[in-house]
Amino acid sequence: GLISQRVGSGTYVNASDHLVQTAQALRTEALSTSPAELMAARLVLEPTIAALVVQYATPADFALLEEACDRAEAAESFEAFEVWDARLHERMATATHNLFIEKVFALMTAARSQATWGALKRKSLTPERRAAYQAEHREIVEALHDRDADRAMAAVRRHLVHVRENLLG
Repeated sequence: GLISQRVGSGTYVNASDHLVQTAQALRTEALSTSPAELMAARLVLEPTIAALVVQYATPADFALLEEACDRAEAAESFEAFEVWDARLHERMATATHNLFIEKVFALMTAARSQATWGALKRKSLTPERRAAYQAEHREIVEALHDRDADRAMAAVRRHLVHVRENLLG
């Protein structure tokens, strides 16, 4: 009952309660992910995402990454900075042009939106750390733009280790 075929038209996936329930369960589980679990997942996934960005990103993708850096740097509040910080990472996932990676990253974004994450980030984000994150973001975007996968992966890893240390000790 998961697929149906229509003669002369094709094969289609049927909307099913099972698929809807599975998607809802994944989102619920993502929202209950601890900050430590989330950081572990980010450290595994995001450096590899950077390598795919190097391979598949377009000039328009690089412009969007630059815009996210610019807007984060210009942000006048914690909340505005957080929006553009998250958007930079989301735009990296989008720049892979891989729908599966975008969906997995959407789950990570959902986990980042939980109250525990926000409280930790607010508590840990000093003006000095924000400046360091902004410099790290610029380093990442420059490496991506230069299409230097090794440098981009290393920069993402350093950035995430720095964030993890600041959030979790």
